[in-house]
Amino acid sequence: MMIITFASSKGGVGKSTACACLAGSLLDQGRRVHIVDLDGNRTLTRWLGPLGSDMPQLTLATPDTQALTEHLEAQGRGGAPDAILIDVAGAYERAITVAMARAHLTIIPAAPTEADLFEASRVAGHLKSVFAAFGREPLYRLLLTQVQPLASHAQAHAFHEVDRLALPRFDTVLTHRAAYQEIGFSGKPPHLADLARTSVQKAKAEVDAWQKEIQSLLGKKQPERKAAA
Repeated sequence: MMIITFASSKGGVGKSTACACLAGSLLDQGRRVHIVDLDGNRTLTRWLGPLGSDMPQLTLATPDTQALTEHLEAQGRGGAPDAILIDVAGAYERAITVAMARAHLTIIPAAPTEADLFEASRVAGHLKSVFAAFGREPLYRLLLTQVQPLASHAQAHAFHEVDRLALPRFDTVLTHRAAYQEIGFSGKPPHLADLARTSVQKAKAEVDAWQKEIQSLLGKKQPERKAAA
C-alpha cells in the first residue's frame, strides 16, 4: 500500500485535479484506490463520488482532520487498498503535517506563477523540517500544473525560479488542457473519459508519463489488478 499526499498551503494550484488524474490512472489499471478528501469544499468527493457506483475499487472518505492518523491506520488493516491518495486543504493546519509525515511521497502542485512557487517553497521547507525532527529525509516532488502549451517569457522565468529555489520537480508537467478542466463537470479523469478526443489523449499521455516517474521514485511498480467483472 502506497500513500501519496497532495499538499499545498494555497488553493487553486491543481491539487484536486492532479489527485483525480492519478486516481483515474490507477483505477484504469484495476488498482484499488482510497481517496482521503480533507478539502473543506469536498472537491474530490463531488467530482469522483458518483464513480463509486460503477467502480467498487474506488472508495472516498472525509474523516475529521483530527482523526487522520487513526483513519490511515484503519485502512492498513485487512483488504487494504493499493493506494491511498490524500488531498489536503489549501491552508496550514495540523492535517497537512500529519498527511505529509505519513506519506511515502508528497506531491506539491503549483502553477508556474510567483505566488504558487513561493507557497510551494514554504511547503517544502515545512516538510523538510518535520522529517528533520526524526533524522529523516522526505521524498517529495514539485508538480507544475496549468502550464501553457506555448512557452512565454513569464513561464520561462517561472522554470528558472524553480531551479533557483532548488525545488526537485517531476520532468512531466500537466499542461493547461480542457480534459483537466472538465473533470469537475464530467467526474471523469482523462483515463476514464472519451479517449476519441485529442485533448483527452494528450492529457492521458501526460498522466501516464507522470505515473511512471512516481513508480520510479517509489522504487517498484505496484502489481496490477484486474477490475472486478
